[in-house]
This record gives sequence, C-alpha cells and structure tokens, in this order.
Amino acid sequence: MRFVFSVLAVLILVGCTATGPKFSDHNAGLKPEPGKALVYVYRLDQFRGVGVTSPFLDNGKQVGILNAGGYITFQTDPGEHEFRTDVHVVDEAMLLDVVEGQTYYLKIFTQGVWRMVFNTVLVPEEKAVIELKEMRYQGD
Repeated sequence: MRFVFSVLAVLILVGCTATGPKFSDHNAGLKPEPGKALVYVYRLDQFRGVGVTSPFLDNGKQVGILNAGGYITFQTDPGEHEFRTDVHVVDEAMLLDVVEGQTYYLKIFTQGVWRMVFNTVLVPEEKAVIELKEMRYQGD
C-alpha cells in the first residue's frame, strides 16, 4: 500500500511541473512591440511548492500560469506595475516602473519553513538567460 501511495505522489508532483518547448527552442530573441515592454516570468524548479500552480498577475490581471520549471512572456504598457503570484498563500508583490522598449526578467521562487512565501524578483538579463535555458514555455 505504501508503494501505491509513493507512486501516486510522484505522479502528482510530476504532473505539476512545466511542459512545453525549452527556452532556447521557443521565444528566445523576442523583442518588445512598439509602445510596449517585454516581460519574461519564470519559476524555479524547486521541490518546495512543486505541487502548487502559480497564476501570475500584472496589476491584478492574470497574464499566465506557471508550474515549477516554467516560463511565460507577455507585452505590457509602460508605467508603474505590481507583479505577483496569486496562489492563496503569502504572495509578495514586486513594484516596477516599466519603460517602453525594455525587456524585463522576473523570477518566482518560494521560501519559508513554517509557511510558504512566493516571491517575485527582478533578475539581470545575464543571469536570467542562464536560468531560463532549462525552463519550459507555458504560454498560449
């Protein structure tokens, strides 16, 4: 019986990880549209929180859903933005003044021992491109 539960647990966790083309095969080299900024959002493939799907919000509007090891891209208007997850635990928002023509890389990661906290942070392009290489696209 323990074996059956172990197999089911593994299958459930695997089902909550990202699928889709890897970063190098899809969306690499995108540019911002005229009058917009391009945003990449990726979620580390961490064991903590692997079973939680993360809707991602830009100023309260859902722009995608991320599983562990996944990424999305979207175009957004310039100006002040609040980026955060919406997973009904502690979602730490990140404020960013978005500039037209720029590309931004946002990383979602979890931390916490007694309660899970989902954080969103701005990452320099050089570091993000390295981390994104193993991520799988989860957009439309």
